[in-house]
Amino acid sequence: MADLPQEGRRIGIIGKGGSGKSTTWAHVLAYYASIGVPAIGQDADEPGEKEKGSLLTWSETVDIGAPVYRAPAAPRIGEEARRLTPPRGLCLIDTGAWDRRSGNTHFSVLASIDLCVFALPPTPMEMERAGSVLRAYKQMADFGLTPPRTVFLLTLVNPNPNTASTKETRDDLTAAGFQVLTTTIPRKDGRGSYAQAFGTKPVVTPGSPMARLGDELLREVTR
Repeated sequence: MADLPQEGRRIGIIGKGGSGKSTTWAHVLAYYASIGVPAIGQDADEPGEKEKGSLLTWSETVDIGAPVYRAPAAPRIGEEARRLTPPRGLCLIDTGAWDRRSGNTHFSVLASIDLCVFALPPTPMEMERAGSVLRAYKQMADFGLTPPRTVFLLTLVNPNPNTASTKETRDDLTAAGFQVLTTTIPRKDGRGSYAQAFGTKPVVTPGSPMARLGDELLREVTR
């Protein structure tokens, strides 16, 4: 069992639409339920985004093993996340497609979490898009906000983690001084496609990519 502090920890996930954010959080929440780590989800998706479905909608369709709450208006996201976080547990905050418009929920989420997970498919186009997110961190600092510690999670990767695009993306991010999680999330594991998992009960087996990610995130927030 992870040695989390009494007040718990909050982890947010950001990235473009379709990068696997909700799918990742649904499976990690299911994994934590299976190993006895207290955890809840908070859904900060904004209406009207063209994504497959939100974490909240998923949890209303099937039991994913943990409660998921709709995030309040942007100014109250942090306060509500702290209130909902279980003692010695985790709050996993989901976000919609990255949007750096002033006043949107992304900046409120970034200002409210202990760790940010940047979901990034390993392609040159997605690397280019990542720049707009990283520039937002400077904007936060300009407003006197402290950006959260951020780690990159490579998602939608080919089954072989040593394929050229995955290795090159990892090497480029590492060379730029960013931390890339050891775990990668493939398009599919032995049970089928993660991309087609929405609305089904997440099944996370020991040693699977989602289980390894859950363990790695626990290490990151308790180190």
